[in-house]
Amino acid sequence: MTKTSRSSRVIATRVPPETGACFAALAARHHLSASTLLAKMVDEVLKTNGEISLSSVGQRSPRETESGIGEADRITLRLRKGDRALAAHRAHSRGMKTGSYLALLIHNHVRDAAVLPPNELDQIKVTNAQLAALGRQLRTFGMPNTLPEPVAPDLGEAIATVRREVEKASEAMAAVVRRNLISWETGGGSSHV
Repeated sequence: MTKTSRSSRVIATRVPPETGACFAALAARHHLSASTLLAKMVDEVLKTNGEISLSSVGQRSPRETESGIGEADRITLRLRKGDRALAAHRAHSRGMKTGSYLALLIHNHVRDAAVLPPNELDQIKVTNAQLAALGRQLRTFGMPNTLPEPVAPDLGEAIATVRREVEKASEAMAAVVRRNLISWETGGGSSHV
């Protein structure tokens, strides 16, 4: 049990800082890591308590456990030095918790999806609504119905050009929102935002 393998499980517990420090010092005294010492302790406790039937305590069958069927979609990651701080900084800049940010990154990578964080998606929706409102206002300015002919034909052309560009931008933003909503809800989607 002291060697790690693909089928190993994490047994975790929270202890006060002093207890954790004492345990780490004890492990160091025996030239072991804290996790190795804990694994040895678990092995020893299991040996001294005799054989325990897994079926009697409601455990999953070995086949279910090995295949991952029925297990919670929760894993523990060990990051490289400095990665947690970088991830926390990026998450903070996007208005997210670090765990949510990392889960979104993994989701996007393994699903080949292009999902935006919810707050960014909301910002795009608001921007799209503002562009649509601006487009409606430009449409009314570009087509005066009180004058027989436009006062400044160049102004009318400029407004018509801006209106077309606003409509294109609004349609592009709406497409991004649609693709990301579909990807977020179904787990599929385009690899390009």
